[in-house]
Amino acid sequence: MRRVQPAAVLVVALLIIAVLAVLAIPAPSDDTDPSSRSAGKLGMLALYTWLGELGLNVSRVSGTFALTRADVLVEDDPTDDFSTADLNAITGFVRGGGDVIIAFDRPSQGQVLPLLQRLSVQIGRDVQAGTATPAQPFVPADDVRSVPMGAGVSFSGQQPLVPLLGQNGAVVAGVVQVGSGRAYVLGNSQPLSNDGLRHGDSAYLFLGLLSRARGGRIAFDEFHHGESDTAGGAAGIFNGPLGIATILAVALVLVTLAVTGRRIGRPVAAGDTALVPFATTYVCAMGDLFARSRQRGMIAARYADELKRVVGEQTGVASGLDDAAFVAALAAAGTQRSDEVASLLRRARELAAAQPDERALLLLARDVAVAEQEWAPAPQLQR
Repeated sequence: MRRVQPAAVLVVALLIIAVLAVLAIPAPSDDTDPSSRSAGKLGMLALYTWLGELGLNVSRVSGTFALTRADVLVEDDPTDDFSTADLNAITGFVRGGGDVIIAFDRPSQGQVLPLLQRLSVQIGRDVQAGTATPAQPFVPADDVRSVPMGAGVSFSGQQPLVPLLGQNGAVVAGVVQVGSGRAYVLGNSQPLSNDGLRHGDSAYLFLGLLSRARGGRIAFDEFHHGESDTAGGAAGIFNGPLGIATILAVALVLVTLAVTGRRIGRPVAAGDTALVPFATTYVCAMGDLFARSRQRGMIAARYADELKRVVGEQTGVASGLDDAAFVAALAAAGTQRSDEVASLLRRARELAAAQPDERALLLLARDVAVAEQEWAPAPQLQR
């Protein structure tokens, strides 16, 4: 029976991990996503794109909740709670002259309620789907006559809320003056959604709300749709199914390499790493290195140092002195062969500074050896 190769097992395992990762990814439900990136029924991608094509400056608030580059903030069905800092940022934005448009459905009522309380807006009774009509003229061109609304909530008609749209005697849209800015509230998000924007006068409704804005910079809040710093970056990738599958695949590859003994790169020739080289091996290696580099002057310098060592041992002159001082000390000691030593040292230094060939080095070595023998002490015969 033919044995299955480890590489084949690895490939099959990786395919299984990939299939599991794909199956673990939940199917996108755009129809329930209120984001301005969503093309589903509740999304606002159509509104975002349309405003951009009209020449308005549209952007998204994500990563951090900063409103410094916006004149109008769109809050549509937030899914994350507003922190105290977020509420302070919105109220400060409106008091400073900005406008905020708040549209929400019943599931988002809990997230929006703290913001409505900051704006002194009170929620009334629930209302069924129907068609809303203007409670009073608020668009100069009178383009808003009927706006289809889904099932949502109404608002109390008490001040400071000014009714804008009414449906069956209930206020379903209004405006509150806060400082220099305004807060518009809609008890249903259908007029701003991809599906509702094309029905009735929903598009004219939004343009009417923008007509009194201080500028054309419109920001869609995606921060409270989950696009915060904690959910982005590399951490957001590795926290999902794809990240887990990647980690498992890398671990599987490493384990397979370890178990099968597969190496990365070329194999190293077998050798005894504990072998200590002999002195002869070291000398031969150095000689070969000098021969290949053609830098043989160091050999001549070595001959000069060896000559000074032998002569110094016999005369007591320090061999660590430079050549001139060494020869002068020999002459002062009355040594008759100081001129011969000076000549050999000078010759060796000249070769050391040049690139001598083998013949010049051999002649120097011979003459130095002869001089060392002359300086060596005579052997003593034992009786």
